[in-house]
Amino acid sequence: MKLPQLEPADLADLKPFHLQQRTPLWFYVLREADVLEDGRHLGPVGGRIVAEVIAGLIMGDGQSYLRQNPGWEPTYGTDGSFTTVDLLKAAGVVAVL
Repeated sequence: MKLPQLEPADLADLKPFHLQQRTPLWFYVLREADVLEDGRHLGPVGGRIVAEVIAGLIMGDGQSYLRQNPGWEPTYGTDGSFTTVDLLKAAGVVAVL
């Protein structure tokens, strides 16, 4: 499955600064969110970066479940699956509808 990506026209406004081929990462992530997701959330690159950082922090934490018990899997969720939304609901960060 090919992930959506920005087209050259999406970065055309960077041409006067000679950055259309060497776009700064922070700008690309923001533009990707704007173009591909209407600015509502991160796109594939930005989302992957955030996910990799969170996974790296969990792996680096000697007290995390992942380090203590690498085979651990959540036992609750929706329809036998466990998503980030389930985690946020369990943490009380988002309201349960």
